[in-house]
Parts: sequence; structure tokens; C-alpha cells
Amino acid sequence: MDINGVITKEEYNNVTSLTYEQFSDYLMRLVKLCVEESLKALPAVVGHISKETEYLNRLSNEFYINNKELRGHKKLVASVIETVEAENPGVTYEEVLHKAAIKAKQIIASKSIPQETKEITMRRFEDKLKDI
Repeated sequence: MDINGVITKEEYNNVTSLTYEQFSDYLMRLVKLCVEESLKALPAVVGHISKETEYLNRLSNEFYINNKELRGHKKLVASVIETVEAENPGVTYEEVLHKAAIKAKQIIASKSIPQETKEITMRRFEDKLKDI
């Protein structure tokens, strides 16, 4: 960033009283310099965001390949990931996903009705239908 593009040392030393026009001119130079510097940084920022998005998409795909049973529970998984992230600041995203997978599976298992119970319930239901 070259501040001499805004005001040179000679200009600064020659200013005894600043007119509105001079002040406006210096401000416009400063704004132009800031915009120029921001635009120079933009490609690097966009590149970083693009790489980060690609990385997160790859992690997500790998997560659901390794945890196929969680595919039908994406809202629950997202909620668990948010909770795990909040509880573990500074932990790598891979570790967050690992912990979230374990926790999500536990939640799903606790909400599931065991297969035996489902079969008994269906038999009772079928018996009641026969009575009708």
C-alpha cells in the first residue's frame, strides 16, 4: 500500500491550511487506494473460499460414505455437528465429524424401537384386526 498516492511528503509539508477541496481530494485518493488494495486481495480470498468449499464437500461425501446409516438423518446430523463444534472449540473438522457420527448413531439407536418389539406390535395389531 503506497500512502504517497494519497499525499506526498511535499504536499503534506506545504499544507498550512487545508481547503475543503484539498481535503476532499485527499479523501478520494485514500478511497481509491483502499478500493485498489481490496481488489488486489480479492482473487486470493476467492481462491481460499473455493478451496475451503471443495474441502468441506469432500469431507461431507466421505462422511456419508463411511456412515451410510446416517444418510436418512441429515437434519439430525447437522444439529449434532453444530453441538459437537460448540462443545469442542479448536478441534479439527475431521474430529468433529467423527464425534458427531458416534453421537448421532447413539441418538438414533435410543429413538429406535427394537425389531422384536416391532414384530410383537404388528402381531397384536393383526390380531385386533381379526377381531373386527
